[in-house]
Amino acid sequence: MPLGSGGAGGLGAIGMFIMPISIAVMLLKQPPGPVSKLIKAGALDPETARRTERLEIPRPFVLDPFIARGIVHRTPDGRYWVDVERNRRYRRRLAIVAGLVMLAILVSGWLLWPFLVPPPKEI
Repeated sequence: MPLGSGGAGGLGAIGMFIMPISIAVMLLKQPPGPVSKLIKAGALDPETARRTERLEIPRPFVLDPFIARGIVHRTPDGRYWVDVERNRRYRRRLAIVAGLVMLAILVSGWLLWPFLVPPPKEI
């Protein structure tokens, strides 16, 4: 079955390819997050922990979700450091879950495709 243009003209189907690429580009152009700023600054243990003000993290509360997961730790004097191994495990787990969700969507779309398209017209 040919790709339809959806009423947008002959080039309308190209949007199906442009949209995922543009989303990937937008994600890659995002500024670094607070955890990556801590890692780049070398805050990898309590001795090398850094203050958020020096790392251009204006609001320390953005680290709260990472503190709750045990990825970022706060020292008693208010400095922060990253547990790199735990961060790596979290990111790997997140990538696996996202991949499984995408696989489930693709498989369900493949299985449901005959029910989603209109039946062929009889001549």
